[in-house]
Amino acid sequence: SHQLLSSLPFSSSRMTSKLRTGFSIPLVGLGTYKIVGDDVRPCVDAALKAGYRLFDTAKYYKNEPELGAALEELTPQYGVKREDLFLTTKFFPDKENVAEGAREKVEESLKNLRTDYLDMVMIHYPKSDFRENEDPENKQARKDIYLELEKLKAEGKIRSVGVSNYEVRHIEEIKEYGKEMPVANQVEYHPHFTRQELKDYCKKEGIFFQAFSSLGRQEPALINDTDLVSIAKEKGVSVQLVLLAWALNQGVGIVPKSASPQRIIDNWKVVDVSLTEEEIARLASKNLGQHYIRCTGWLVQ
Repeated sequence: SHQLLSSLPFSSSRMTSKLRTGFSIPLVGLGTYKIVGDDVRPCVDAALKAGYRLFDTAKYYKNEPELGAALEELTPQYGVKREDLFLTTKFFPDKENVAEGAREKVEESLKNLRTDYLDMVMIHYPKSDFRENEDPENKQARKDIYLELEKLKAEGKIRSVGVSNYEVRHIEEIKEYGKEMPVANQVEYHPHFTRQELKDYCKKEGIFFQAFSSLGRQEPALINDTDLVSIAKEKGVSVQLVLLAWALNQGVGIVPKSASPQRIIDNWKVVDVSLTEEEIARLASKNLGQHYIRCTGWLVQ
């Protein structure tokens, strides 16, 4: 029913993409940044009702225990089993004892999310939060955390290992020590920040490209773009849905976040919005190389 471009590498009926580990990842997920405390349950309820099966969290979001409790309580009500869900968490490398820290964090996430495996664990950033961009230890930390996540994968605690905010050079390093390349790279992606070189590289290496901040934090320069507004008007949908569809129609994963149950339901309507190749190209031509989020992985040595 979704008129997605036939050339796209995913099944429109299931709206999933196949990861290099053989598992399927839903193209649309719920991002849970800034959904905390008592807000988590109603958001999870709305998401399950709408059709979301991918839930994307991180240590940084401080909501894993609430998310795990909500999923445990609500999934049976919607006839959703654990194997129907795709749970992603992410964390930064620790400053010291990187491997041990990674293992502790995964064990903690398994408890918090009340599951015996995580579908994907991503290295949230190419360095520790407690080190400078130029710190010569950053490269070793990336290696230590990646190898430990691969061990946890071999033990069955993680199904897939991904990265986030990684540049081409950070991913290339993995060829020196990893058993496998990461399955995914999650980065800021919208028409003002199209990351073409990175996107092409990920495609060549078989790495799933997943967007965060598809709406560019509702930056007025982006949201009020005349082409964007006219495409939205023509299709009778919001500019937000056009921005989400711009990524989705290219086979890019999206994890729109909202703490509003109604907006979560509205965002799901993206699966019915199809853009022509010309519309996708017209929006991509608005690239300014401009990021709106504080994640600046390209500065990390």
